[in-house]
Amino acid sequence: MVAAWACYQYPNLINPYGSLPPERKELVNIEGLKKACAIILGVAGFLLVVTATLHMMKVIDEDVCGVTLMVLVFAMMVPLSIAMKRYNAFGRDQSKSNIRFVRDEMPLGSDKSGKLVKSAKAARIAWGFAWVIMVIAALTLALSFRPTRITVGEETIKISGMYGREIPVSDIVSVDLLDEMPPIAMRTNGSDTGNQAKGHFRFSNGEKCMLFIHKKAPYIQLRTTDNLYYLNYSDKEKTVELFESLKELEP
Repeated sequence: MVAAWACYQYPNLINPYGSLPPERKELVNIEGLKKACAIILGVAGFLLVVTATLHMMKVIDEDVCGVTLMVLVFAMMVPLSIAMKRYNAFGRDQSKSNIRFVRDEMPLGSDKSGKLVKSAKAARIAWGFAWVIMVIAALTLALSFRPTRITVGEETIKISGMYGREIPVSDIVSVDLLDEMPPIAMRTNGSDTGNQAKGHFRFSNGEKCMLFIHKKAPYIQLRTTDNLYYLNYSDKEKTVELFESLKELEP
């Protein structure tokens, strides 16, 4: 909300408008741009405050809170990008090609004008590629925050979600409940969002493992014939219940 007020009162804080030379700033509809940015940032700030308040009141857990925050941050980029283009935040001439051609200095058929057209096309392709990357990143982050579901069956243990898999019960070697985990040396192919870790990791002792954990005790150590797993839930009681279910399958 502070950012919304600051952008409205001091529009030079809005990038890329603030870095434009004076002659290009004249091409920008600054009144529309600063109002749009203020509204977008204000709404996003209000939703962030509501989300944080609900988390403090324990109406939503930290996983839902994390996903909501990430979605809001990435979702905010869409209307901001639309506003930047609509109100010409880049200070471009608003012709059909969005390129200023000055006939006396740069005739339309000149080599320089052709280069500008190619440059504009390249810029549009770059923006499109950037949006694809941001969407993929947003989906990846959302999946990273999504809680893992573990279903214990008679023949298999199914881990649903990112890096999920099915573990045959016949492969179980041992099941233990631990208050501490070995120090993690590196992430080889996984996600680490601060509170959660999923995927392939390596411990300081060189041992490889797969983690599906919230970073708070207790942890279930599940050792199979070909892999080592650490599992838990954010809720201690649910973790203990899962451990008891897995312990019954131990040979």
